[in-house]
Amino acid sequence: MPSSTKSSFYLPSVNITPYLQDPDSSEAQKVIDDIRTACRSTGFFQLLGHGIPRTLQQSVFDAGKRFFALPTDVKLGMDCRRNVGFRGYDAMASQSYESGVLPDLKEGFMMGTDMSENDFRVINRRFFMGPNVWPPESLLKKEDFRQPLETYFEAMMKLCWTVMDLVAATLPYGPNIFDEWKANDPACPFRLLHYPPTPEPVEGQKRQLGSSAHTDFGAITLLLQDEHAGLEIQDRETGEWIPVPPKEDAYVINMGDMISRITDGHYKSSIHRVINRNSNDRYSIVFFFDGNIDYKLRRLDSKVQSEDEALTVEEHMEERRNTTYGLKKK
Repeated sequence: MPSSTKSSFYLPSVNITPYLQDPDSSEAQKVIDDIRTACRSTGFFQLLGHGIPRTLQQSVFDAGKRFFALPTDVKLGMDCRRNVGFRGYDAMASQSYESGVLPDLKEGFMMGTDMSENDFRVINRRFFMGPNVWPPESLLKKEDFRQPLETYFEAMMKLCWTVMDLVAATLPYGPNIFDEWKANDPACPFRLLHYPPTPEPVEGQKRQLGSSAHTDFGAITLLLQDEHAGLEIQDRETGEWIPVPPKEDAYVINMGDMISRITDGHYKSSIHRVINRNSNDRYSIVFFFDGNIDYKLRRLDSKVQSEDEALTVEEHMEERRNTTYGLKKK
């Protein structure tokens, strides 16, 4: 039964072309205003006019399908939990964001900024600092996997900076407020995800989900869905789950826990989940901005929290990641 509680749920589609053409125009201001309203309501919006070629997006979807079709033992040989910098394969049912539920029915592949094994941050096992890990070229040629992923990663870094600049423009702290956060080889995990069809729930048990209910840990997320639905956002006022239908060429952008933290909760990091109710497999491509691992997550209003009390990005992410991968054992 629908809730009688009035909702201010807002999930706009925002074409950022006017902002890219002239960030000082009245049309660009409308873009900024729409994003501000979305950040204060759900923290989610769909982004269009981004300039990422559809052919490049499709090449990454195709690459992901090739990877996930590899033999399980090959993929497990690239287990990200055994690799420096958490790069490589994220095994099926290795995560859960909630206690008391079955592990998430998904598998993934993770990469980021490729770093030398001799980099002092890699040697010291800093968060998400490491070399990328690739399947053998005898099984997956470079032009069929590594090359499209690296090209896409570079394009997404540029788009991520644009989105961070847009978020900065919605705030009263000036255009350079996030410069330190974006510095020093920021942690930007990039994931390919594969969701098999979710089985029907067993009577008396919770349904196994593709991705159990959670908020994103980082700053912002840029998600590209395939044609199969599955993403749902929980309306924080009514408790209802609202589907986010796939929109061709659109990125689903959402604010994570870090943005919510530094804005003192004014910008929302909303709970969401994935249930693949389709009979077909579902694929998505996700780019996370976590940022400079030494950046202090202090409130943007410095009166709220002192510098000494603020966690760093690395401290925050290590804590959240350890919890996520630990819950699957419960």
